[in-house]
Amino acid sequence: MKEKDITFEDKLWKAADKLRKKVEVHEYKYIVLGLIFLRYLSFAFEEKKEELKKRFSDPNSPDFILDDKMREKALMDKDYYRAEGVLYIPEEARWDYLVKNANRPEIGEIIDKAIEILEREYPRELKDVIPKKYTEINLDQYDLAYLIDIFTNIDFGKDHKGRDIFGGIYEYFLGKFAEAEGRRGGEFYTPRSLTRLIVEILDVKEGRIFDPACGSGGFFVSALERIEKEGLDKTKLSIYGQDSKPFVWKICKMNLALRGTEGDIRLGDSYHEDKFFDLRADYVVSNPPFNDSGWGADRVRPDDPRFKYGIPPDNNGNYAWIQHYIYHLAPNGKAGFVMANGALSGGGAEGEIRKKIIEDDLVWGIVACPPKLFYNVSLPVSLWFLRRKESKPAHMRNKVLFIYAKKMFKPISRSQVIFTDEHINSIVEKFRMFEKGEDEEKINEVGFAKVATIEEIEKNGYVLT
Repeated sequence: MKEKDITFEDKLWKAADKLRKKVEVHEYKYIVLGLIFLRYLSFAFEEKKEELKKRFSDPNSPDFILDDKMREKALMDKDYYRAEGVLYIPEEARWDYLVKNANRPEIGEIIDKAIEILEREYPRELKDVIPKKYTEINLDQYDLAYLIDIFTNIDFGKDHKGRDIFGGIYEYFLGKFAEAEGRRGGEFYTPRSLTRLIVEILDVKEGRIFDPACGSGGFFVSALERIEKEGLDKTKLSIYGQDSKPFVWKICKMNLALRGTEGDIRLGDSYHEDKFFDLRADYVVSNPPFNDSGWGADRVRPDDPRFKYGIPPDNNGNYAWIQHYIYHLAPNGKAGFVMANGALSGGGAEGEIRKKIIEDDLVWGIVACPPKLFYNVSLPVSLWFLRRKESKPAHMRNKVLFIYAKKMFKPISRSQVIFTDEHINSIVEKFRMFEKGEDEEKINEVGFAKVATIEEIEKNGYVLT
């Protein structure tokens, strides 16, 4: 986490502290996220506008426009912005307009109107996404002017496109408001170093990417960033997501809109309302709720085709998720997801399901992670990588790559650690070596990497530790 991120979040907390007596926690986050979203949309638009202005004015640029009036007209052409993944913002929805009107008694109405303008302009991306609460909330013009002033001074930084800004803010909210709301941290926000590692191992490029517990859309952000970094066409990646919580559904939609990207993001409970029943994805990515007790096993139809290996016990939903991912894999698809460590070794019905999954040669790799990767939960997790036997090269069949990464971390605070680029590269390198069929003696590294056969796993009681 960079210095500016801490001051960025610090400002949010100061604002929360000041408004705490007037606004409930659950309301406050909607107010702040809506304003941050409006601020960021304008920031990205103005940044692109300045860039286009330079291009249109430079005689050496292929986009040079000689006539002043034509140049001004071109700066208002939405297609120029769209082509570069930025939304054109109409004047009355721009942040500058809100700043100019911040001290007016009707500023709440002005903000709500700005949101309505954006919804009309971009119905597919923004309809019902930004909360329109500024007229009805218990904040007067001075409170709203105070918030507008705070957010005017936020520096998003040069690398803003590669960051899951809304996921990061939401992670911060989880940490600060966990007690007030009784939520489990880590449930909605997947740390960036984990999404990056999973996206790199899966080698996400074009095709269909699906996250049935998509939260704020962190996996999609990392996938789009990787594609852009490699100079590939991001429109060739089709994005599908589902989440049962309206708030994070909104954040995910915001995150995609900020990148000028559309996705099919649906609201619903993946356990019992699989909104993408017919979808078979090239990449399945996810960080589901861990050890979900009372997930609703009794509501699952006995003939539900997702639960080919058995219906998991109601006291733990881990294997409901794992089978959901397998079901949604295309024939050549790959899955990478975060999972609580208990799924590696649990017995009973879970042990039986895991045994069948291993015998069907679906497991491709397991990465054991250090604790404290999540913002406010120290629960140790592992990363699972799956693909169908038919899609594996012959040398990978009936084998699993195990990576022990528990000692690979960099502390960024007393309560949180991350994987660095160096850590990510060394883990990804082992997966690439395994895929290419390099000598296993080169891949195996004491205390770090080991290729094991299914026979060895069987001798170990089908435990994946």
